[in-house]
Amino acid sequence: MYRTYLGAWMLLLACAVALAACGQSTSQTAGPVADIPATLSASGDAARGKVFYEEQGGCVACHSTGTEKLVGPGLAGVMTTAGPTHTDPVDYKGNLPNGQPRTEENIAAWIRSGGEGKVGVMSGREVSDADMANLLAYLRTLK
Repeated sequence: MYRTYLGAWMLLLACAVALAACGQSTSQTAGPVADIPATLSASGDAARGKVFYEEQGGCVACHSTGTEKLVGPGLAGVMTTAGPTHTDPVDYKGNLPNGQPRTEENIAAWIRSGGEGKVGVMSGREVSDADMANLLAYLRTLK
């Protein structure tokens, strides 16, 4: 009888450990999260960037300004070293989907050229330097 109880407890313990291990997954790279340096956005106007995002750039067709995924990921936190929070278990390890480091210049290049990431395909956009500075300034406001 003692062996039956011991076996049951061992099985219960093994199941508990397995469940705990499953819950340890995270979609963001561990470490401090800070804003990426403002280079292009320093000359931008966030209010104009919001208009571009909502009306001219077509961004709202695929992206939310929060954490929820539409066609593409939500953009809250996109201008931080960790990047946006993905609802899917996607971890770009702080980089862009194309593997490039998360800088304003690389984000601008990704917006202009597009490409395929783990969440979906980003189509490229022709964006003037002024509109890009405004858009990046607006994206900085999304936390």
